[in-house]
Amino acid sequence: MPKSPNLTFEFIGNACGIFTGNNGTRVLCDPWIENGVFDGSWYHYPPLTTKPEDVHNVDAIYVSHLHPDHFDERFFDFRKDIPIIALEHGHNFLRRKLLELGYTNLILIKDGETSSFNEFSITLFAPFARHNFYEATIGNLIDSAMIIECNGVTAFNANDNTPTTETCIALKQRFGTIDLAMINYNAAGPYPASFVNLSEAEKHSEHDRVLARNIAYMHDLIETLQPRMVLPFAGAYILGGQLSRLNSYLGTTTWDVCAAELNKAGLTATKTVCLRENDILDIGTGEPNRPYVALDNEHLGNYINHIADDKYPYEYDEQPDFGQLLTDLELASDRMRERMARLGVSSDCAISIAVHDSRVQIHPVFNAQFSADLTPRLDCALDLRLLRRILDRSSHWNNAEIGCHIEFNRVPNDYQPDLHTALQFLHL
Repeated sequence: MPKSPNLTFEFIGNACGIFTGNNGTRVLCDPWIENGVFDGSWYHYPPLTTKPEDVHNVDAIYVSHLHPDHFDERFFDFRKDIPIIALEHGHNFLRRKLLELGYTNLILIKDGETSSFNEFSITLFAPFARHNFYEATIGNLIDSAMIIECNGVTAFNANDNTPTTETCIALKQRFGTIDLAMINYNAAGPYPASFVNLSEAEKHSEHDRVLARNIAYMHDLIETLQPRMVLPFAGAYILGGQLSRLNSYLGTTTWDVCAAELNKAGLTATKTVCLRENDILDIGTGEPNRPYVALDNEHLGNYINHIADDKYPYEYDEQPDFGQLLTDLELASDRMRERMARLGVSSDCAISIAVHDSRVQIHPVFNAQFSADLTPRLDCALDLRLLRRILDRSSHWNNAEIGCHIEFNRVPNDYQPDLHTALQFLHL
């Protein structure tokens, strides 16, 4: 049955949007507006007309985590006393960054706890799982999810913090019927697009497999949680620049395809909703402010061609000094392995990085000479200007990886989540 008073959600793009309460309070979520996050490669599709200044007229901001498609530091220039809602959990890299940027009004909420903000009740959650599909010792360190309530109307914004079926059971028991569930369905990242050990046919096959797995998992979550509505949410992007050639291999698809697959599988008690930029959903009544306009695949292809010649920021850098790069790579790899030991992570996988015409081994030991006969192994290749930025901490391995700037050769093709997490510690 429709509910009132109303809680609305205005969608902007990816995981960005604005909740508005019955008294007019506006909470902005995860502002990423301008193209070019993840070292330049991530673009919105459809392209946005919204500008960063267009989302400044809000009462508070919820930032789920540090990834730049949720917290774009380039354009995060709000007034310094604006309330910022964030999870208080673990190492809290986000809190540290916000304080460094001079933000003084942080509303920090611990895992599972509820805080009031004007007419809203807001509950935040730490990562529900280390990984939803693989065993991991470290796993997800930074994500959060939010339940926002306004006078009997409830929305669950999971963004990248995909729940488990057990989580959905607990959420339903605690909050009753959730009116809107906003759940990620995409596998944002380099697989299978950036893996040269896969043939073109294998990349297409893995693209299909990963998406089918994710949407089937999402279907199970919805059937367990049984919200009134579900919005396929977050992880919506395309690659621009020279990496645009990889778009057809990404582990992603449009929200239109996701919604169609969910409806094809059948949902017992839930209506599937899709929104375009500036569409506003009245969560109480379940009605949008205007009819939905489906995405245009021909326009998508033309837009990808249009942005294919764009340059990434690091492509304007000077080439790094070779000797200094090797010296710093050895130091950074030593520190990475020390961090792995402290976290209790170990692997017999040999990791190498291509440096000019040779390969340098960085795990399990540093060796300026690398044997291609080693197995298991993970061979990495990236622009040395970007590697220089990563070592100097002006870029980050994880962002470069998610942005598909790193090419991988994995033998055998077995995923070790903790190994990829460990590479995030490769820096000076």
